[in-house]
Amino acid sequence: MWSAPEPLRFRPRRRPTLELGMTPLIDIVFLLLIFFMLTSRFVVQEGIQVDLPVTERSHTLPAEKSLRITVRSEGMLVMGGRTMTLEEMGRYLQEQSAAYFETHFEILADRRASVQAVISLLELLRDNGAVRVTLGTERSSER
Repeated sequence: MWSAPEPLRFRPRRRPTLELGMTPLIDIVFLLLIFFMLTSRFVVQEGIQVDLPVTERSHTLPAEKSLRITVRSEGMLVMGGRTMTLEEMGRYLQEQSAAYFETHFEILADRRASVQAVISLLELLRDNGAVRVTLGTERSSER
């Protein structure tokens, strides 16, 4: 007698489990770390040489606690690596929010800078709302 053939039963194929190795991942992380270490620059302080006035006690604030504005001997102002005139500084300060002026400002004026440039800068900061402004000085070596 003839019997009906049994239905074919297909077994699902087992796919091999995919494993991600940790070694290639660690290699990529180290390559990224090396890349960012080599391409980043760490700025400690602006690279402008300023001959500060001399006093009995020196007075400068840590760079991370204050915003430094340098008055050069020719009257130009430098802030954050950007050189500008007093008028440009005035326009820049007017664009800032009120929270910006809660920062401690430190003016580093060259010994040969005109007093008028320093006074004009102080007045400009005051008019825009800055209340914590100091002048940076160097300590006298005579003692």
